[in-house]
Amino acid sequence: MKNLMKPAILIFGLLFAQFAHAQTLDEIINKNLEAMGGKQKILTLSSALMTGTFTAMGAPSPINITTTKKYMVGSRIDIDANGVNNYQVITPAAGWIYTPIQGDKEPRPLTDDQTKMGQVQLDLHGPFLNYHEKGIKIVLAGKDTVNGSFCNKLKVTSPNGNITDYCIDSKSNFVVKTSTKIFQFGALEDFVTMYSDYRKNADGFWFAYNISNQRGETKHESVTTNITIDEKIFNVK
Repeated sequence: MKNLMKPAILIFGLLFAQFAHAQTLDEIINKNLEAMGGKQKILTLSSALMTGTFTAMGAPSPINITTTKKYMVGSRIDIDANGVNNYQVITPAAGWIYTPIQGDKEPRPLTDDQTKMGQVQLDLHGPFLNYHEKGIKIVLAGKDTVNGSFCNKLKVTSPNGNITDYCIDSKSNFVVKTSTKIFQFGALEDFVTMYSDYRKNADGFWFAYNISNQRGETKHESVTTNITIDEKIFNVK
């Protein structure tokens, strides 16, 4: 009996230690906010201009891309493909895409799911900062492993109905993966985005300089923040 008791005590001890060190939702969120520079620093972010390259899946070479964002006002992505400008614009009211390289004659609306997903990105402070006040619901959604690293998964439901799972690396405390279910191309699919190469820019804000998903890979070369942005660039006529 004594021989049986020792392994049992060891097992219960390990289980107790595991639960004793389990992180709460707010602990996970607060560590992410600290990794991103802290709450007060994040609150000062009002705009961002990102330049770099985008390599579409199956494409032989990258093309230039510029992303312009103003906090809760609009987001515009401009892609220069063979000298032809293509763009996507998202505002709190709507989402549009214009791809003349694919034959578009005029801008066309994004699907509701695509618009909702893009509208989440208008909050440059991220969904975790003051989420209660924003009407965002966040719950623990288990664990995950991303590129060999242990992650905490949070299920985030935005006021517009968008639901996204965020995977936060337990060591770096950065978001390394998001997954959103969207209806596109006639089917419901998981739109997975991977984030890596986090760097602090000249103004002290942290960004993932490498972002990839099913469409391709974006590599930011520079990120300029808190600049004046003409809101007219978000108008689609």
